[in-house]
Amino acid sequence: MYQTQLMQIIKLLIFLLIPNFFYTTKCYSQNFKILKLENQRIYNSNHTLDTINLPFWEDFSGSNEINNIRWSEYENVLIKDYYNSNSPSINVIEFNGIDNNGIPYFHSNGYGESDVITSDIITLEEYKTDNSLYFSFFWNFNINGEYPDYEDTLKLQFYSNSDIWETVWFMNGGNENFPGNKFTFEIINIEEKFLHNNFKFKFFNQGNTEGPFDSWVIDYIYINSDRNSNDSTFLDRSLTYKGKKIFDHYISIPIKHFDMSDGIIDSLNMEIKNFDNNIQPINYSFHIKSNELDIDLYIEEKTQLSPILNSFERRTINSKPFVISNYNSDKDTVNLDLLFFIESGDTIFNNNNYKLNDTSRSRIKFSNYYSYDDGNAEYAAGLNQKNSEVVVKFETLKEDTLTHILILFPESTNENYSGNIELVAYDHLNDGNNKIINQNASINYNDKVFNLYEITPPIIVKDSFFIGFKQFENNFLAVGLDKNNNTSEKIYYSTDGNWKKNNVIKGSLMIRPVFGKSNYIITNNNREAFDDIITIFPNPSNGKYFINKKIDSIQIIDESGKIVRSFNNVNYFDISNNKKGIYIARIVHENKYYFKKILLK
Repeated sequence: MYQTQLMQIIKLLIFLLIPNFFYTTKCYSQNFKILKLENQRIYNSNHTLDTINLPFWEDFSGSNEINNIRWSEYENVLIKDYYNSNSPSINVIEFNGIDNNGIPYFHSNGYGESDVITSDIITLEEYKTDNSLYFSFFWNFNINGEYPDYEDTLKLQFYSNSDIWETVWFMNGGNENFPGNKFTFEIINIEEKFLHNNFKFKFFNQGNTEGPFDSWVIDYIYINSDRNSNDSTFLDRSLTYKGKKIFDHYISIPIKHFDMSDGIIDSLNMEIKNFDNNIQPINYSFHIKSNELDIDLYIEEKTQLSPILNSFERRTINSKPFVISNYNSDKDTVNLDLLFFIESGDTIFNNNNYKLNDTSRSRIKFSNYYSYDDGNAEYAAGLNQKNSEVVVKFETLKEDTLTHILILFPESTNENYSGNIELVAYDHLNDGNNKIINQNASINYNDKVFNLYEITPPIIVKDSFFIGFKQFENNFLAVGLDKNNNTSEKIYYSTDGNWKKNNVIKGSLMIRPVFGKSNYIITNNNREAFDDIITIFPNPSNGKYFINKKIDSIQIIDESGKIVRSFNNVNYFDISNNKKGIYIARIVHENKYYFKKILLK
């Protein structure tokens, strides 16, 4: 149905076609088989219901797990903290066609009810004569997922005094309803038939159950009396996403590269929203702590936001940068805890803790790698064409030894691909003669754990370089995709020998270069000096080459990355029987490692 040049972008399975460009589509193609459902979905919850009183307020900002004090059924609804969603407050809940383990529901006709969240019992009998009881919330299509189509629905139901669920609000998918990158506010009067002491409400979506399709998000649910149909004002100021990085692109860099990081240090960006129709003075603080670096300091402390936050305003706060180059460590791992909070006059009353969404906590882990991703794969992306390649561009702050490559291949997205891959690295993508790594490797699939591939022998890199892999099957091979740091411009792919720059996938592929010491390489070796030590002549040649000294070993690599000849303990080699063209000579000598380009004419 589709061409084989197909890229997936998935929580588990949302697809993007790539002939010479990307575009988003559902995929009902016979090119793939969606994961089988091991356990059938249980629709009748056996939770013990708690009873709660008004007001009811939930914005999911307190933690990364849903609070069971307010909810009776919620296991398959996930909390997300997308940085780019313009949500009302930190964290949203997401509805799509998969459960919390990433398994599609697979209803018999491929369509039906999927994610459900149901409240505990709310006592409303005392409000029988009260016409001012309203239910409100914010919703949007999930801009980080696959948009719902016309036949797909998000529903809100109330439990009536007749012991039946009644739909009080619904929204169908489709382009004409798409609100763009903003949330829509809804407010609903609770009618008398719902004013009883066994009241509950639930949200659920209906759509394609064969993957994470038809995706919706909800935030900031509020129920109370003394409201009206125009009541969208709350005495609340909230942070809307978490700052997770101190650099302009990278989330993490090698500890040994801290001293060169001044040029990439960036301010911590946070965003604040005022739900009130009055202006509000704000003070904000940014605290950093690290036991390994012996840090416990405020970058900002009760800094006054200027000008004053206007009514209903959303504003980005750029704090002072944290200069990590001032700190050194000989530890293998360093944790940096970021605490950002506002003092905004928010209060705690009854069931409403408006201070919950005033604080953001994040942790950055540093080790021996560069990372664009934060370690969590919200989605995945990959190709489905034999001999295609995906690479990510990195810029190292200092010349160092690339010893390993980390790649996350999620288990729940890779049922069909069964073979190995070839690890690849390039120093540039301008032509096909610059492959500096080609090494076969097997895959271990895991949704959380990276594959750690040792480069043998390792190589010295500096400035920019590209790492990734080549696949050997026409089956989808998906890599974890972090949606909370957008470095999409760093992703490149090749399906026909020509490199193309990604222009649709938004996020960071979970591929990381790892640096360290090696028995093969002296990491402080100077390339230019080494280049003077080893020379190959004549070059170009008809196939017979001399080396100015006897070297330990040399491998001759063709344009496809294949090793075509190998020689040990030689100062002369002959490749005259090989095809004319450009080759790479990979040389190991006295525990030093280098590449030279040679031309066979």
